[in-house]
Amino acid sequence: MATSLTPEQVREFLQTQRTLILSTVKKDGAPVAHALWFTYLDDAVYFDTQSASLKARNIERDGRVCCLVEAGEKYFDLRGVMIQGRCVPVTDPDEIARVQAAKEQKNARIGSGLEDMPEWFSGSREQRRERGARVLLKVPLERVSSWNFGQVRDHYEARMAKDAGC
Repeated sequence: MATSLTPEQVREFLQTQRTLILSTVKKDGAPVAHALWFTYLDDAVYFDTQSASLKARNIERDGRVCCLVEAGEKYFDLRGVMIQGRCVPVTDPDEIARVQAAKEQKNARIGSGLEDMPEWFSGSREQRRERGARVLLKVPLERVSSWNFGQVRDHYEARMAKDAGC
């Protein structure tokens, strides 16, 4: 009984989620996890950060990362995608523009996550985002693991129905 998502289900899932947990490796070799909002486009996840941030410095030194996107509060609702690969900076202006357009489309679909925020916070957030150079980073979906525990429920419900029909 497989709990893996199909490639199409992986794409659909990544298009409907907002938060990604990015694991990088610190200079001393210790792993560290960072929560980020992300955009999915063309079989890659994208996120931006300040160039001087810990995550950007870790990635510059060692581009190997693990990204986890998960959802669900109850066992049979648990779904997720884990991406292991190399994170690279994006410098192509056309690619940057396509990612920005995809981000805007995602925000139109599921919201930006910043709706109804007080003005004092919005202004402060914009100032923080404009402080220092930013870099757009990309992790292609090279090595993907996924799960949907709802498929376990479906499997056993079908099996019980079959057994009951005998």
